[in-house]
Amino acid sequence: MKCLVLTLSLAFIYNSSFSQTYLTPSLGYDFMSMKSVFIAPDFHGFEVLNSPYSIKGLQYGLEIEQIIYDRLSASAHLCFAQRSVDASNYGFIAYDGFNFKNWRGNISINYQINNCLNIGFGYDNNKLMDFEHTLRNLTFPMSRSLIIDKGLNVCVRGYWENIELKGYYHFGLNNNSSNSIYELSIKPINYFGFCLGYRIKIINSFKRDKKTECPTF
Repeated sequence: MKCLVLTLSLAFIYNSSFSQTYLTPSLGYDFMSMKSVFIAPDFHGFEVLNSPYSIKGLQYGLEIEQIIYDRLSASAHLCFAQRSVDASNYGFIAYDGFNFKNWRGNISINYQINNCLNIGFGYDNNKLMDFEHTLRNLTFPMSRSLIIDKGLNVCVRGYWENIELKGYYHFGLNNNSSNSIYELSIKPINYFGFCLGYRIKIINSFKRDKKTECPTF
């Protein structure tokens, strides 16, 4: 949400000059890689079992993009996804995995190579929340309720009229370790994916040059 507020502020700042602002709702699909951190090397209390980039599913997004100057723009992207993960928990109850909700925020600086191609680099701040253990068709609350994932993002956009196709890659920067061997501890998260969106132009303003006129006597 902070990302969207920042970009909306940019839109108002540049409203007095040549500027365009686009709003893009999107639907995407991506592939996540999540690996466990083992606090005790000789005992794996909670272990993610999925192979790299096998945690996959849909994501729903909304992006706002503000043209800053010529081919340069700033954008903020907010996404929501739900994921299911295979895992082993070597406790009293042998759970077979867990579910969580994922809110993703991204701020990027983008450069338009031509009318059909755009490349962007940015920063991600993601929240993994509402964790639940799974045991077959049953769910149970997890003691760890929130994980903050921070990382860098690179994306490539292709355009056809108002249709946008975007490919992206997230490179995680931070570990998320718990104090207990029985709780979820993970290495930096990586994921890549694609999304299809429709660009809606919401602001299109042009700076009007004021002409100097001679005073009338």
